[in-house]
Amino acid sequence: MQKFYISHEGRQLGPWEHADILKKLNVNEIVWTDYLFDEGQNDWVLLMEHAQFAESFKNHSQVKKAEPMKSVSKEKEWFTLKGENKYGPFSFVDVVKMLQEKSLFEFDFIWNNTMSAWKRVSEVPEFGAEKIKALKESGLAEVSEVFFRRRHARASYGASLVIHNNKTVWRGQSIELSSGGAGIIIENTDLEPGQTLFLHFKAGDGVPPFNAICSVVSKNVMSGKKREAKYGVKFTSISQTIQQAIKTYAEKVA
Repeated sequence: MQKFYISHEGRQLGPWEHADILKKLNVNEIVWTDYLFDEGQNDWVLLMEHAQFAESFKNHSQVKKAEPMKSVSKEKEWFTLKGENKYGPFSFVDVVKMLQEKSLFEFDFIWNNTMSAWKRVSEVPEFGAEKIKALKESGLAEVSEVFFRRRHARASYGASLVIHNNKTVWRGQSIELSSGGAGIIIENTDLEPGQTLFLHFKAGDGVPPFNAICSVVSKNVMSGKKREAKYGVKFTSISQTIQQAIKTYAEKVA
C-alpha cells in the first residue's frame, strides 16, 4: 500500500496511507492546502490537487455550502498564497484588515475549503467592493477597528502627470493625493502592482509641481474605449518640503 509524506505547518509528517490522510483531514489534523510529496514528480504538490486526492477534495467542497453571512465569521478558514509561500489560516476579519492595510492585495491568491481552487481575492465574492462597503457600514462590533482612519489625509486633486519607468513615457492625470501616495489614471492598462514608476506632477491647487518615485499598490482597469486604468501608488521617494505641502493641502480640503 502506497504511503505519503505530508508537509504541515513546516513539519514533515508520515508516511501515511491514503485512508489515514483522509481521516486526518476530517478531524483537521492536516488541511487540504498542505503539501504532499509526489514520488513520481519528485516534488511537493498541493494535497487538494494530487491525482489520488482531487476527487475527495471535490466531494468535500460540495458538501460544505456557503451560507449567507448574518455576522462575521471568526473561524480561521482562509489561506493566502504569495509566490510559492502559503500563509494562514486567517479569519474573515483578518483578511479584510490585511486588505485595508495593503499587506494583501486584490491580485493575491486566496482559498478556503468551500472553494475548488485558489482564486485571486478580486474573484472571491466575499471580498467584493460592495460586500466590503456593506461590512464597513454594518456597525458590527467585530469589524469596528478594521476600518481605521487613514494614516495620511487624502483629498481630491486633479493635475496632469508625466509617468515613466526609465523605458517608456505615458501621460496621466491624478484624481486624489495624500502625503503618502496618490490615485492616478494612466493611458496604459499593462502596469502591475509592485512596479516602480517615476511621476512628474504639474502644478495644481495649493501644491507646486513636484517629482516622486512610487510603487504601484493597486490597479483597476476602467471600462470604455480608451485603454485607461486607475492605479493606487505609494510614494517611496519624495522631498520633505513637498510632502508637507501635500499634507497641509489634504488636511485643509479633506
